[in-house]
Amino acid sequence: MSAQMPERYTSGLDSSSDLAYREIKSLILMGEAPIGVQLGERRIAERLSVSRTPVREALLRLYAEGFLDRHPDGGYRVNHPTGRSTREFYELRKALELYAVRSTVQRLAAGELESDSGRLLELRSEWDALELEAPELDPDFVLVDEDFHRRLAEATGNTELVEDLRRICERIRPVRTHDFVLPGRIKATIAQHLQILDAVLDGDASAEGLLERHISESQQFVEAAVGSVLERMLNQRPEGGL
Repeated sequence: MSAQMPERYTSGLDSSSDLAYREIKSLILMGEAPIGVQLGERRIAERLSVSRTPVREALLRLYAEGFLDRHPDGGYRVNHPTGRSTREFYELRKALELYAVRSTVQRLAAGELESDSGRLLELRSEWDALELEAPELDPDFVLVDEDFHRRLAEATGNTELVEDLRRICERIRPVRTHDFVLPGRIKATIAQHLQILDAVLDGDASAEGLLERHISESQQFVEAAVGSVLERMLNQRPEGGL
């Protein structure tokens, strides 16, 4: 499949750095690090029974992906999102994607996108197969989800729109990751993606409403999950941090 599947779905054994990355990210997503507390390499290495080098590499990777920011005293701390920034990014994302789907449906209905319809059919075939392969929970599924929305937007032929959507997805990725550690959300996402694609391919204007509901539902789950995680982070004792 050409969807951007996480590397561990298609590769062999993970490196110590990959394992440290996954474990630390899981702890972050579960709210097991107090807000504002410096993440100590030695403490994390002891907790994970690895050396400090893979921990350092994992922290740098999580920082680059937006899960961490710099601590005033050096090192890193968890980058906790605000409710306002989450809503604003979702509003931007929704506006871009609704325009993209509306434009694509109109052009398909007018017979203007014969070559692109082939790529959309390929995308649908991939997601149909993915329905049988996808895990129940996996934070990295956010990358596969982003690939779907990017390729759907590419049908517009508007490269600036696609680039803007990519930038927004990168900024909101740490927040959206919470959606895919909730039971049933990956399965629901796949089903909704297939419904959206079917409507688009049929030139059906209902595709826009299906997409809007899909994004809004995701936003509701993400905001609830992030709220719960922040509450756990606030209740963590500093000495009990990572």
